[in-house]
Amino acid sequence: MNINDYQKQAMGFRLKSADPIYALLNLAGEVGELTSLEAKARRDGVKDFAAFKTNVKKELGDILWCLAAVAADYNLTLEEVAEGNIDKLTGRKAAG
Repeated sequence: MNINDYQKQAMGFRLKSADPIYALLNLAGEVGELTSLEAKARRDGVKDFAAFKTNVKKELGDILWCLAAVAADYNLTLEEVAEGNIDKLTGRKAAG
């Protein structure tokens, strides 16, 4: 799936109440859920890796939705964000 197609489709599920502040705050919350999942795995170990991986995938999907929403709120496409990040990383690598 093309990342911009994802963004367009995902924003079709956005509720009117999911305003820009909600999207930004929820992004932090979803990252926190992924971090908590990993912390518990570190503390307790992972007994069922397939289930753990499924949960990681779900949390990453929630993070991706929030990222798409925040980008849209700034009139950015996910492709623009990704390309800008690669440009930044390329510049850093070139600088050593």
